[in-house]
Amino acid sequence: LHTATTTRASITPILLGSSRYWTYTGHQPLLNSWSRGSVGGQDVPPGRWPWFAGFYFQPYFSCSGALISDQWVLTAATCVQITPTPMTVVLGRTNQTGSDPNEVSRGINQTFCHPLYNTLTSDNNICLVQLSSPVELSDHISPVCLAAENSTFPNGTFSWLVGPLRGKGFGFFSDGNKELMELQLQIFGNNECQHHSYQTITDNMICTRDDPPMAHAMFTFGAPLLIRSDDLVWIQFGVSLSSLMCRKERYPPVYTRVSRYQVWIRSVTGSS
Repeated sequence: LHTATTTRASITPILLGSSRYWTYTGHQPLLNSWSRGSVGGQDVPPGRWPWFAGFYFQPYFSCSGALISDQWVLTAATCVQITPTPMTVVLGRTNQTGSDPNEVSRGINQTFCHPLYNTLTSDNNICLVQLSSPVELSDHISPVCLAAENSTFPNGTFSWLVGPLRGKGFGFFSDGNKELMELQLQIFGNNECQHHSYQTITDNMICTRDDPPMAHAMFTFGAPLLIRSDDLVWIQFGVSLSSLMCRKERYPPVYTRVSRYQVWIRSVTGSS
């Protein structure tokens, strides 16, 4: 696991099995450059988000998470609760309804949801999932960096959310959950968010604005909210608590603030 501040990330390189190349936590190995692209939601090319993890029950997509090491996935506690067992975690897949030559799947060894998770308020809605065995890191599968303690994200900061497109199916467990999509959002300060929200916004949460500029709905439970540092490292600072992101939200989307849980994450995973 690696943590980083929002101003400049400190990254430890990981040497893979072959000495021909290196990969870095929070980097996109297949992309030599990054363009902002459409803010209204766009298809994701293979390898764009190599840490994206999909939770499945049998063939059906349920919710999302992010790979934070070779054997740990970070998601929302709600994601674990709504997915029937046995769950399967798939990494390296771009189209969530079909197989991908670059994907790997793992069962789940253990789940560790935060002991203070409140199902009524969604406070501390965060969970660590230990995969049945480590995955081999590659261009298509690599972990994301996590926001360090005391990180701040000012109102209006641009961020990215990744999740599968909602198709014609009904509910999570349907064939309607298809291509992986990416969406650019802006941070909504907690005080402003509270004025527009039906729920209590605690210091353990962070919001984005309630008018995402998108053409299609995305399934986002457990999905990582990301920011890119000055040295081009991607950092996860939020875990989505919204089940569905639509063109116009009735209330601001809310996320668990990852930087508040560094001590707990280290205590569970045994890593820094």
